[in-house]
Amino acid sequence: MIRWFFKGFSACVRERRPPYVYYVFKQYLKRSFRHVFPFQWDYFLSYAVFRLRAPHPVSADAPDLVFVLKRESAGWILEGICKEIANYFPGRTAFHHLSVSKRLPDARAYFFSHYSLFPKCLKRNPKLWGRPTLVFYTHAKETRDQDIKELIYAFGQCTKVVCQSSASAKKLVLQGVPAEKTAYVLGGADPDLFAARERSGKGLVGFCTAYYPRKAPDRILEIIQSMPQRNFILLAPKSSEVGSRHRKWDRYERFTELLAQPNFLYVEADYAEYPEYYARMDVFVSASYLEGGPIPLIEAMMSNIVPVASDTGFTADVIRHGENGFIFPVDTSVSQICEWIERAFILKTNVRFTAESLSWKHYSLEILKLLGYNPNYDSHTAGPREPHTDSRLVVPI
Repeated sequence: MIRWFFKGFSACVRERRPPYVYYVFKQYLKRSFRHVFPFQWDYFLSYAVFRLRAPHPVSADAPDLVFVLKRESAGWILEGICKEIANYFPGRTAFHHLSVSKRLPDARAYFFSHYSLFPKCLKRNPKLWGRPTLVFYTHAKETRDQDIKELIYAFGQCTKVVCQSSASAKKLVLQGVPAEKTAYVLGGADPDLFAARERSGKGLVGFCTAYYPRKAPDRILEIIQSMPQRNFILLAPKSSEVGSRHRKWDRYERFTELLAQPNFLYVEADYAEYPEYYARMDVFVSASYLEGGPIPLIEAMMSNIVPVASDTGFTADVIRHGENGFIFPVDTSVSQICEWIERAFILKTNVRFTAESLSWKHYSLEILKLLGYNPNYDSHTAGPREPHTDSRLVVPI
């Protein structure tokens, strides 16, 4: 028994982790005092460890910035955004796909590619309390009051919560996140990849998305059925690029009916091929009930396509209703959406001119400012590196 104890203890010292009895005791305390610390208990323990171990020097060989990602984010848009930022970051960067243990490598700063990762890591990495941390906020999924309260509490401990839209930032402040902790940076696209072209007035009406119920697939089908005089295209990522089986359009229960529509074309393509399909569109439609972006909206606008989009994500930040596109409330009827689509065909605005500033370069440099870096000069380099984007990584959601 004694030999077994010392063997286990030495393993904990070698691997720099607490013994199993620590987790058992912590669970006991959480159950016993949950009425005192409903969800803050784990944070209290983490912060206590941080204070007891102070100071927390950063090792000399540690990267300047670590991007923290979910394992399923590999090859998806969140990893693509992180790589865009890394292209312009003047210091050393590293990518860490989070494991079950939630332990993070040492670094001078952290960028959490999804907000749900930050609370988990803050509980298990006391050093985060003293390091710059940016948390990328897409759109809320939490519905329970307890989960929302915990998220708001965790957001109050980071350096900045980076929202994709002004509406998301305002909503977080109303929910209780300190205003100084929130910022928003609109998404981007590659202006060289998505070139403008003249609209013919007879082009396609396009959708660009993977499959999610929140993307309103039934509404997409009803729009196509309601406008037999127009031709439609749904551009989707190739099955090999979709990170989850549930994001594939064959999961849609009415997919066969959708494919059977005579005025409809379904295309799966590599991201590098997207511009040639955008070139066939005159109108782009985003019918979603919930969005963080959508990034394809900016890609379409850079291609001089007139957007007709639901009032979600950053649509209100980039579309001026009646001038460079049309916005409709999420509960708008299909017949009204179809009217906006017809009006979009006669709009003469140069839509690209209103969106060409929303590049990934601009986005990345704005993120660097939030980290306290001067985008124009840093001691590591004479300026930001020109991006070398692997377009396969930026798959739209």
